[in-house]
Amino acid sequence: MLFRRQRSSDLESAYQALAQGEYDVALAMMENAAKRANRQSQGPSWLQLAALYGLYGEDGIENGQPALRRAVTADPNLASHPLYRALFWEFAAYKGGSVGDVKRGVKDVPETGEDVASYHAAAALFAVDASKTAARRLEAIDVDSLPAYLRWRRWSLLGQCWESMGEWLQAIDAFTQAIELAPPSEREPERLSLAGALVELGRTEEAVRILSDVDDDNLRPEELSVHRYLLGRSHLELGNPNLALELLSEAVPTGRDTADDGSAEGVDGHGSGSYSVDFATAQALSALRRYPEALRAYQWALAKAPAEHRAYTQHEAAYAMIECDELMRADEMLNEVVSDPSYPHRADALADLADVRLRSGEFESAQVVAEQALELGATAPACLTLGNIAYEYYRLEEAASWFEQAISDSQVGDPYWVSAHQLLADVYAQLGDEYAARKLMHARSALEHTEPTSEWHLPLTQYVEEAKRRLGGFDRLLN
Repeated sequence: MLFRRQRSSDLESAYQALAQGEYDVALAMMENAAKRANRQSQGPSWLQLAALYGLYGEDGIENGQPALRRAVTADPNLASHPLYRALFWEFAAYKGGSVGDVKRGVKDVPETGEDVASYHAAAALFAVDASKTAARRLEAIDVDSLPAYLRWRRWSLLGQCWESMGEWLQAIDAFTQAIELAPPSEREPERLSLAGALVELGRTEEAVRILSDVDDDNLRPEELSVHRYLLGRSHLELGNPNLALELLSEAVPTGRDTADDGSAEGVDGHGSGSYSVDFATAQALSALRRYPEALRAYQWALAKAPAEHRAYTQHEAAYAMIECDELMRADEMLNEVVSDPSYPHRADALADLADVRLRSGEFESAQVVAEQALELGATAPACLTLGNIAYEYYRLEEAASWFEQAISDSQVGDPYWVSAHQLLADVYAQLGDEYAARKLMHARSALEHTEPTSEWHLPLTQYVEEAKRRLGGFDRLLN
């Protein structure tokens, strides 16, 4: 291999520095080796220097491409070398090359036998979103044949490939290996990657433990923002929205201020954070029932939402609009959401749209949409809407049937379950004393999960007292 044939004391020392994460030292040594090399080894020396700059991604283009040109100028035969081809297309990828061009360009780089070149070919493929092809290359590499400074990078890049494909378990394994092999100066960013994969899998407590052990002093500013975002999102998942909001405010990049009310806002009145930070901030504000602020954060998120997340973000924003009583805007937003046939939560969005129509008094339209939602599987929310429509027309037994169906299709204590019990208690109160036992049962069930500050708490308490009086203190009439 090229890296084994061309050695000098400077290069050996440079590789040792790379393995320890001392990049400035390694760069200086490699540049010195390239300049001091004799005519025969000058080309390979510049090629190795270009490979080092390739590790810097887009930031390595400025110095990496000139080094690559100097390599082929010193030795034109290098143009056919696998490492030269891999680096040429890696830099092309960082400059915006197409996936087709890059795939064709690295096709001649062997997947085995030239492992350093294959690593850089994989980096080029990953840069143009060809993650599956990149992962295949990385898995074919003989890790033991790589220089020490590439062994952990191979695991890290493989983890990023799995991450981009949503293969979180494989990503967790790869990032764990990267942490074990990386020099101390590189472990903290890898821990962030591992924590991110754990969050995506819902293993939130594990993510918090890892994030809590990260040393802030070893993070660059952009990595510190990622740390705060992941920790904030984790605490949001764990039911700590106030702490989550505080942490997410620290994830906001420089140039964006925090408003007096504690929400993040740019100096021009618009959010300037990443989509993920804005979306998580909106969710935290919604959890705190600060819906007007949440809606503003959702609007920031929508302005930069990737196509694959747009419908979900619109759906969440529509919910905040409902809570703000902006029903017309919510209707328009949900109409756009349900028009996306690829949206996986389309049934729920239809159920929400039916609820908006119900609140707006458009009962016929609400019924049509609720029936569509019911057909697609959003049973509990659709049944609640259909039950409410029946109740509005005083078809009480039909309403009771819909609410009972909502209960059977929901989990104890969830909002649909509680609402159905509340409404059933109200229905049986309307149906008269002969339904006192049912009124008591549903009112009691609802009260166990109804906050004292809720507008439902007083009527439910009254229903329990009325039913008890009617039943003589028992849970049912005695013969």
